[in-house]
Amino acid sequence: MLVKWGSIIVKGTGKLGGHVFSTGRSGASVHTRAKARNPQTKYQMQIRSRFTQFTQGWRDLTDTQRESWYDAESSFSRTNRFGDVVTLSGKNLYESLNTQRAVIVLPPLSIAPMPILLEPNVVTEVRFRLSEFKLFINGIFGDEKVYVIVGTKPLSQGTKFVQSNLRILGFGLSIPAGDNIGTYFDTYDMYVARFGVPTVGQNIFIGTYFINESGQRTPVSIQSAIYD
Repeated sequence: MLVKWGSIIVKGTGKLGGHVFSTGRSGASVHTRAKARNPQTKYQMQIRSRFTQFTQGWRDLTDTQRESWYDAESSFSRTNRFGDVVTLSGKNLYESLNTQRAVIVLPPLSIAPMPILLEPNVVTEVRFRLSEFKLFINGIFGDEKVYVIVGTKPLSQGTKFVQSNLRILGFGLSIPAGDNIGTYFDTYDMYVARFGVPTVGQNIFIGTYFINESGQRTPVSIQSAIYD
């Protein structure tokens, strides 16, 4: 759970005991935590495998290697959902960066890397062309860069807060002009493989983010789908 302390508590998000704390347009709310199903999907198993891999990997590092991650802590500070700057511990930084590198099929790092400037990543339009079996993602991207593509299953109409519903679909290559994803990789097939064939009017969200060689990633940029 993420908590921001004030005179008592001023903000909270995440899980605590049997409750879930969240903040939306209507303000802060709390509800009873529902027990999640555990269908043991290949995606869940992959995430668990990576967690185990990097937990063990940290134990196997030499003292010198671990020291490099401690030294790099301040170089990879990030902003949380409250807008506060936070710094990960060396161990958490090792796990975080290597988990992201694994997403783009890069081997784990033993020595902490240097931060690298992140590529632009802004989705302005998501368009399903159902008659052509195509999905195009328009926006501002790096020139011919590979982006992680995420999406949701069809959601209830009116649903706008969708971060917890996003799932990785695959990877897409931006075109040379850097304003579209979908020309070289069949993003439509990625969606169908994960969630089934979409139909006109469904409330579906698609987004992208970029991971660089250091394991840094941009925030996910999301738009709801339109159809033609």
